[in-house]
Amino acid sequence: MTTDLPKPPPHPKQLGEADLLDGWIVGESHFYLLRVQYEDTDAGGIVYHSNYISFAERARSACLRCLDIRQEDALAALQGGDETAVMLVVRRVEVDFVMAAGLGTPLCVETRMLKLGGASMKLQQTITNFENGHILARLLVDIGCVAPNLDGGKRPRRMPSVLADRLRQALSD
Repeated sequence: MTTDLPKPPPHPKQLGEADLLDGWIVGESHFYLLRVQYEDTDAGGIVYHSNYISFAERARSACLRCLDIRQEDALAALQGGDETAVMLVVRRVEVDFVMAAGLGTPLCVETRMLKLGGASMKLQQTITNFENGHILARLLVDIGCVAPNLDGGKRPRRMPSVLADRLRQALSD
């Protein structure tokens, strides 16, 4: 099964080279490209199964940067004692491994938001072979919004409206 994947802008200068590293948004989807490196594979040159989760994590972080949501800023605020700072953390991941990718394969990770709640969201991520569109893995990811606690723990917290609005405007109907 193949799909038609949106191509990146024809020239990196359209977005700025650093911005293109974080992928692009078309419609309600974020697209992130990467290539399978030697370190991603097992002795047979096939992507080790847990690396699909790592690829999806990179794409989620890049998607947030495309929306000007900087996790590094939130982390710095938390470390600085800002009690209003929040983090988005993975609560649950469900993975369906469909087909293996090998060394050198160009991949595209598509991220779509399925649901946005007060303190959570559900994402669907599809990892495909960028050359032929074959689906390699599908992930359903539950994300929670948390705030720091005085004892060092984290507790669920409603997403700040600016964060929820950016997510809603860019990635939903």
